[in-house]
Formats: sequence, C-alpha cells, structure tokens
Amino acid sequence: MNYFNYFTEIENFYQTKRETFTLISSLDWVLIENWKEAGIPLEVVLKGIDRAFSKAKRRINSLAYCVRAVDEVLHEQKETRIERPNLPEIAKDEVQAFLEKIAARTSTLNPVFPEFASRITSISDAVRSVDTSNFRQAEQTLNALEEKLIAILKVASDEATMHEIQGGVEADLAPCRATMTTEQLSMLEQQLWRRKLMECYNLERLSLFYLI
Repeated sequence: MNYFNYFTEIENFYQTKRETFTLISSLDWVLIENWKEAGIPLEVVLKGIDRAFSKAKRRINSLAYCVRAVDEVLHEQKETRIERPNLPEIAKDEVQAFLEKIAARTSTLNPVFPEFASRITSISDAVRSVDTSNFRQAEQTLNALEEKLIAILKVASDEATMHEIQGGVEADLAPCRATMTTEQLSMLEQQLWRRKLMECYNLERLSLFYLI
C-alpha cells in the first residue's frame, strides 16, 4: 500500500458507504492525512468507517463522525502499524513537471505581496530543485518550504482574510467537537488553517501526494 493509494482507498470506500457521491471536504482530507501520519493501517481505517456507518442513527456527511470508531478499532489492534510510504513509479519528467507547476503557482504571490517577493521567489526556486529520489526526504523538504510559505501568508494577509478563514475552520470543526479530544482538535485546527490559507490564495499544496 503506497502513500497515494492510502488516500484513494479511503475516499472510495467512504463514497461507497454513503451510496451517493460527494466531494471530499478540507476537513476530510486533513483527517485522512492525520491517520496516515499516525501510521494507522488502511484496514483499520476502513473497518472503523464501516463500523461508524453501521451504528449511525443519522446520515453521515463527514469522516469526522468516523473518528471515534477508527480509534476503537485501532485500540483493538494495538500492534498493527503501516510502513512509511514510498514514492510510486512515476516518470522523472512527470515529477519535475509537477514541481514546476506548484513552484509557478507559488510565484503568483509575488504581485500580491511584492514586499515578500524575494522570499517567495526563493521558495519557488527551492521547490523546483527538490531531489525526489528519496520520497521521505523530498516530502520533508517540501513540508519545510510550505512552512515558510505559510509564515509569509500569515504575516501578509489582512485581518478580514484571517477572520474569514477562522470562521471556516470553526464551521468545519463543529462536527468534531463531540468525537475528538482537545489534543486532536488542536492538531486538526492547525492543519485546517494551513489548508484554508493556501486555498484562499489558490495555491498548490507543496507535497508529492498531489502529483496524481
């Protein structure tokens, strides 16, 4: 099970259980990322989703309602873990084209925030030069670059934009408050902030996951 299939399998299974197609929300993507980063095996997540649907007394519209069931299954199978993902076989020129794409999208911030243009250009250039021969190292590099980009956006964005993002985060977190711990909510809030902030400026996430 590679990195990309983990997301795809969960999304497909969730859509099947709902029996009607719906776009995966930012919250749902962040939850899947949390499960992946925690090393929770795919079969555990799928079993948890299935359990949540089997017990549900109302329509499930978010993976947030499956969090408790996934945790239950995980505690029942405490010894299980997944190996860290490896990059699938993808042509080198395709990977480079993807890096060029997200670097170019990052560069669109230059006219928006000219006072940060030199720093933004530096990030874009660094994205283009990422060595993708080792998946983990490449992801770590891209994550570090995204952190720098997020820091710029937080400083450069006006108060109205930040307020709007906060409202969106609060709305997304609403269905989670009854099913998650304070620690889980805090982590989820941070990740939602990152995603929504980048979406606000129509930016690509700096991750090889979005290659396919």
